[in-house]
Amino acid sequence: MEMKNIDSILQSFRNDLPNTSKTAQAIDQGAAIEEISECAEEEGLHQLASILFEAEQEELRESTEPAEDLVSLARERIHSFRANLPDNSRTAQAIDRGANWEEISECAEEEGLHELASILFEAEQEMLRFKTAK
Repeated sequence: MEMKNIDSILQSFRNDLPNTSKTAQAIDQGAAIEEISECAEEEGLHQLASILFEAEQEELRESTEPAEDLVSLARERIHSFRANLPDNSRTAQAIDRGANWEEISECAEEEGLHELASILFEAEQEMLRFKTAK
């Protein structure tokens, strides 16, 4: 998805958001897609978060080092999600003890954190493809 398309999608969503929305403010400030996506997810704008996630994935697929970029994205998302999870969450506990992505993904899925589970699954798959391609 080209950035031009992303910009028009963002403006379309922006027009429907109040100025007090964190997502609207992130769009207005020209924040990175990752930040806008996080704000959208926090505010329950799942369609926008999903669109931005797909754009991030496509951008990563087009990069020269997709596995490294995806690992970075996954780590950022894990950190971002962890900051918003209560300490008694199984996902938070798995992250805190440094569990592997598969375990964190399983916990996230069980707790309804589908975006995080999906990111980790994609990252694991990309890492496998990258390793077998070498």
